[in-house]
Amino acid sequence: MTDPAAPAFSPLNDLEVLLMAASSGGADERAAFEAAVPTSKLWAVVAEEDAARDTLRLRTVTPRDGRPATAIFTAKERALAVFGEDAAAEAFDGRALLEVIRVNPAILNPGQPYGVSWPPAALSAMVGAPLPPPDARWPTHLAMPKETPEGLVEGLKREFAADPSVKAAWLALARWSDSEEAGFYLDVRMPQGEAQLPGLMERALKDVGLDARLDAGVRAPEAPAGIGLEIVAPRD
Repeated sequence: MTDPAAPAFSPLNDLEVLLMAASSGGADERAAFEAAVPTSKLWAVVAEEDAARDTLRLRTVTPRDGRPATAIFTAKERALAVFGEDAAAEAFDGRALLEVIRVNPAILNPGQPYGVSWPPAALSAMVGAPLPPPDARWPTHLAMPKETPEGLVEGLKREFAADPSVKAAWLALARWSDSEEAGFYLDVRMPQGEAQLPGLMERALKDVGLDARLDAGVRAPEAPAGIGLEIVAPRD
């Protein structure tokens, strides 16, 4: 936690109130703040050169240790204060954002009077998930796709909405830990796990000319909302 400093910092939301309390408080205040981070809205800034190409790099900062860290923020105003009024600041579900950036360090509110530096282990602890193995294939960036291959969204919606075991699904633009090439990631909620997924994917993609990577993952229905285009709205 950083200490209060000029310029004055007036909280813009409940998370910032907890951040300020954690900065001057003890273990209970820090625990309350860290518990609130995954359930809150967080902001990040898409790099200018990637925003124009529909890719997914988030802006980073380089602290004194020299290792780039993802810059995340408690409010849009904090992001614009650091990267400028024209910065491409986007809001994310806190847990979803932490899950996709947690393989790298992150700094909350860099350049602001109140902030936090988190190593990958701390980010993983906040979302209750272990760090993936170094050689694992892992989506490192997810974002709302601006364009999709013809028929892809329609096919996914048709097949996944018709299967009652699918409780929700989102399609995101993606990058992975094992490749610099952008593609798509389908984030599915279904209680039975992955057993029915191959058949659904085969039928959904039957008439789609897909020339980009498409990975899919399954999580339990009670998992937090995903990032991207809503393929199946959350349902019971």
